[in-house]
Amino acid sequence: MEGYLDQRLIGQRFTLTASQLLDGVTFFGIFYHLRATTSLHVGDLVEVTHADAHGLTVTVVTPRQ
Repeated sequence: MEGYLDQRLIGQRFTLTASQLLDGVTFFGIFYHLRATTSLHVGDLVEVTHADAHGLTVTVVTPRQ
């Protein structure tokens, strides 16, 4: 059952705020660092594509406007 909650986050979409970009995000009371293969910016709509003990990997769905 370990990691089940983390795996439920895959597919979750959210728009990045300045604090999330700098500090990370919290879902269900658990703090996660963010990782991405491209640069992230405040206002980007991102989707969680992977979750593990080191944090969440996100991809940009819609770049900031």
